[in-house]
Amino acid sequence: MVFEGAMSMHGKEPKDENFGFFTSRLYKVFSNTFPSMKSFYSFILSDIANYKFSSMLDIGCGPGILDVKIAQMFPKAKICGIDPSKDMIKQADSLSKRMDIKNLEFAIGKNTEIPFDLQFDIVITTLSFHHWAVKRKALEYIAKRIAPRGKMAIYEFLKPEKGMGISGSHSLSVREANTYSNIPGLEPAKVSTEKGFIKVILEKSSK
Repeated sequence: MVFEGAMSMHGKEPKDENFGFFTSRLYKVFSNTFPSMKSFYSFILSDIANYKFSSMLDIGCGPGILDVKIAQMFPKAKICGIDPSKDMIKQADSLSKRMDIKNLEFAIGKNTEIPFDLQFDIVITTLSFHHWAVKRKALEYIAKRIAPRGKMAIYEFLKPEKGMGISGSHSLSVREANTYSNIPGLEPAKVSTEKGFIKVILEKSSK
């Protein structure tokens, strides 16, 4: 087990999971076909529809399926997506061009290396947070890239407080989410659950 902030056996900081050529394509098939993913995307889109923003960043955007839908919902907003996997970014770029989306841009990046030179009204991450090797360090960095009065939204499958549930380690519990309530630059976490999903809102601190 690797604990938050722990070093690997070789003295290096643990790395986030990175999808390669085959796993990125398998993930795309999973995202497009599994009923649970369709329900998860509906959960996210219905929530984001309530927000007003001119810029949004998706960290761990994968093949870009969700970001295309968001860009279509908010045609006047600048939507950006980053992923550490070059194969995921290739798929996302291809989908965006095929759908002729003009307000959407993808780039290779990660939760501690955002390549876009701007602050975002909203930063989201979907089914990615559980992969992050050093979550607190990443959140502190992201806080600096959120615009004043902006926020971060974390969406995951809900992990039961006892056992692993059907999503196993690819999920987040309420207890775990509440441990990220004292991040410099961010207000305490607002955690809510719905139909097997969890949402964590971290608003930009005014202090």
